[in-house]
Amino acid sequence: MGQGQEFHARKLILESMQTGGWVLLQNVHLSLPFCVEIIDMLVESDRIEDSFRMWVTTEPHNEFPIGLLQMAIKFTNEPPQGIRASMKRSYQAFTQDFLDYTAAPQWPPLLYTVAFLHTIVQERRKFGPLGWNVPYEFNQADFAASVQFIQNHLDEMDPKKGVSWQTVCYMLGEVQYGGRVTDDFDKRLLTTFTSFEFHRGYKVPNTKNLIGFVEYINSLPMYDTPEVFGLHPNADITYQINSAKDF
Repeated sequence: MGQGQEFHARKLILESMQTGGWVLLQNVHLSLPFCVEIIDMLVESDRIEDSFRMWVTTEPHNEFPIGLLQMAIKFTNEPPQGIRASMKRSYQAFTQDFLDYTAAPQWPPLLYTVAFLHTIVQERRKFGPLGWNVPYEFNQADFAASVQFIQNHLDEMDPKKGVSWQTVCYMLGEVQYGGRVTDDFDKRLLTTFTSFEFHRGYKVPNTKNLIGFVEYINSLPMYDTPEVFGLHPNADITYQINSAKDF
């Protein structure tokens, strides 16, 4: 939605109501006045086919019409909490063929390390200002771009020289993820993370098989202490208080 899409959405909704089709409206928070119009169309329509369905996606918004929420069956999609859940979600998108795409032995551990870095930078957001001075919107696109860079780097790598760690750290810390970072102290923190030092109890599994990675991820702790993210143990108190307030 947005940018003049209301005309097309209105036409599709009216047609689908008569034919029994399905309609998906994405990001309706960009067009809140149209949400009120949707309510009117649903309430005032003389005939709606039983097979008609309308799906709506939106971000949380204080001005979203309560009436539309009350009429709908609501689903929420939240990112997984914790390192184990986040890593499992990342590796669910991989296949064994993806892990075998190159014979370079550095590929499987590098992929795992980048996935772990992605998890850390995302998980620190839940600690508020203790995690990052500025709340950054790190997302799956950052992870995908980082993985693509690693693939390109390995494809162009001279086997005699090996991986250029200076290049990898710079691209991840200054470009892929660092491109979103505006605070100087956050930049220093991200640069530290790209040195790829794991907290005790966490490591890169010595395997090349997808099943081996998944089994190791499943063995990770259910609960992650703040020290895993480089924070003081008391940071968990702040997180629990903020979670209770948000709830």
